[in-house]
Amino acid sequence: MDVENRIRELSALLLRHQYLYYVKAQPEISDAEYDRLFDELVALEEGYPQFADENSPTRRVGSDLDNTFPERRHAVPVLSLDKEYNTGELANWLQKTVKNADRPLGFVVEEKMDGASIVLYYRDGALAAAVTRGDGSRGNDVTGNIRTVPQVPLVIADKGELAVRGEVYIAKSDFETYNKTFDDKYANPRNLAAGSLRNLKSSLVAQVPLKIFCYEGYFRGQNAENGGRALNDHIHILIKLRELGFRVSENLGFFSDNEELAAQVRSLAPGFVVGGVADLVKYVEERIALRDSLDYEIDGLVIKVNEIDVREMLGSTAHHPRWAVAFKFDAPLAQTVLEDVQVQVGRNGRVTPVAILQPVRIAGSTVTRATLHNQEYIDMLELGPGDLVSISKRGDIIPAVEDVVEKALENPSVYRLPEACQFCGTRFVKDGAHHFCKNKQCPERIRRAITYFTAKGQMDIDTLGEKTVAFLFDEGFVRCIPDIYRFDYGRLLGEEGFKEKKVENFKQSVLESKSRPFKTVLTALGFEGIAANAVSMLIKNGYDSVDKIIEAASRRDTEVFSSIDGFGGIMAELMIQHFTDPDNLRLIQELKELGLNFNEGQVVGTDLVLQSMAGATWVITGSFEHFNPRSKAAEEIERRGGKVASAVSAKTSYVLAGEKAGSKLAKARELGIPVVDEAQFRKMLEE
Repeated sequence: MDVENRIRELSALLLRHQYLYYVKAQPEISDAEYDRLFDELVALEEGYPQFADENSPTRRVGSDLDNTFPERRHAVPVLSLDKEYNTGELANWLQKTVKNADRPLGFVVEEKMDGASIVLYYRDGALAAAVTRGDGSRGNDVTGNIRTVPQVPLVIADKGELAVRGEVYIAKSDFETYNKTFDDKYANPRNLAAGSLRNLKSSLVAQVPLKIFCYEGYFRGQNAENGGRALNDHIHILIKLRELGFRVSENLGFFSDNEELAAQVRSLAPGFVVGGVADLVKYVEERIALRDSLDYEIDGLVIKVNEIDVREMLGSTAHHPRWAVAFKFDAPLAQTVLEDVQVQVGRNGRVTPVAILQPVRIAGSTVTRATLHNQEYIDMLELGPGDLVSISKRGDIIPAVEDVVEKALENPSVYRLPEACQFCGTRFVKDGAHHFCKNKQCPERIRRAITYFTAKGQMDIDTLGEKTVAFLFDEGFVRCIPDIYRFDYGRLLGEEGFKEKKVENFKQSVLESKSRPFKTVLTALGFEGIAANAVSMLIKNGYDSVDKIIEAASRRDTEVFSSIDGFGGIMAELMIQHFTDPDNLRLIQELKELGLNFNEGQVVGTDLVLQSMAGATWVITGSFEHFNPRSKAAEEIERRGGKVASAVSAKTSYVLAGEKAGSKLAKARELGIPVVDEAQFRKMLEE
């Protein structure tokens, strides 16, 4: 057998079947037959590595070797797009563009994918490089990872030089399946797509269901014309890309008053919508209505001039081409400048970059900061200091950086997280979409843990707010959670701002916190994944003391915890990790000795609490003077053996109703369920 020729034959055959399966969705052979051919090629390449090609179909499975992502300069323009937010603005842009061109124009409307931008470079008919967008002039070479994406052609029937712009994305359905496997580790599909492209091991990238749509082609070399482009209009470039095996979205509109050209497009690409220029705005409105029906995320549409020579005549600004515009579905509420990025380290070591913004008014308040989530989110936005950015308030509450409107004119860049923690010098470790400081003795992690422990909704020590905790920590008075109960607050007398009454309030609130129930104490420790709901499920399943939990964890059998309703394998591993960790066990023991409750419902401080509400199911609605937040009332009910439900039903025993109680109160009256007001409830607690 001629091994070299057989390897080439198998490679060509498998690449063809990959194209038919992943791009055309028209497989010609069974999975078993495909696997047989694939395994034969793997065996030949392992036995005769000198004949293996870097674009072999076997490269789809990736490598376990660590990649590096060197920077590489782009050979084609990689600009952002100017943006419009309503059809009136879009109509004006169309009119202005035609006027500036001084001739009739055609326009192409494409979906604006919400994924990770990539540029594919081909030479001599083979994929030579794949580079992220970066700052527009240079990006990271992620070729090894891109080879694992089944819809990316590794070889093409064009020997000239070709650059193809595309968007790597993950379908909504694929994201849900993948994310459940990893315990909802990723916030959205685009974060996962962007992060996967920067994974150090391409074998792991191959496990992620990445897909691609291509939307721009630059031909050079063989048959090149029109300023280095093989074709003179965009619609024919897209059709040519499809012929070469690239995946181009069928959800595309072509609008031209040139009837001859329109007829050509109808013939060559019957799946495209074709109409006159006057039909374009209506088409955009129709696509907006269909957005939610798609199995992938789009955040707008892109409208481009079809004629290449007109594009060159119109030119570009430093930031965006004048021949294209993005029609965005969701308008930002404000624009401002990103002045800087600060790095926060949380109690469990998670690193969160925070945008420092020029002050801007949004929805009645001034915004100066916004979370940037993680490095993947920054990479997806291609965001750097000095950029003009659009800002929104998600849910009318949380400020968020939505997009880069214009890159900084001087020193445009993409921000990179530092390699090490600024608080302790420990090198950050990437886990999933996030970076972490793994040093448990990091002073910032400890300070954040103390702040979390004392906060409202946890131990609720109202005198120990974030600023007070920072003062006590910086002065060395409280350097760990047990110090909250060991420190002599009388030492604060004489310190600026600390008078006798304030110091007495400190002592009283800290003492009162010792009466918090087991559920609250365990939740307040802030162990990753051990939130209030998880603690409730532990108690419900018989783990009503920390000693029982520790004993179960000591067996190091994940099935002990994974069998609990609502827990899974990852949660079970976290339970074992937390409750066998010597540092955590030492912390729990110290807090036990200081008088905190680690046994559910019986002893609170030194007072016996009777199970006076055992068997009763309560629903809480409205607002209260003495139970703010309402979780305080829920704690009192649960301490006395009762249960708290979120909705009123026939099984509800009582409804605790405060001011502005709404539909739940009406439902209770309709069903004849007893309604208890705040005064009656407090009396029940006293009794």
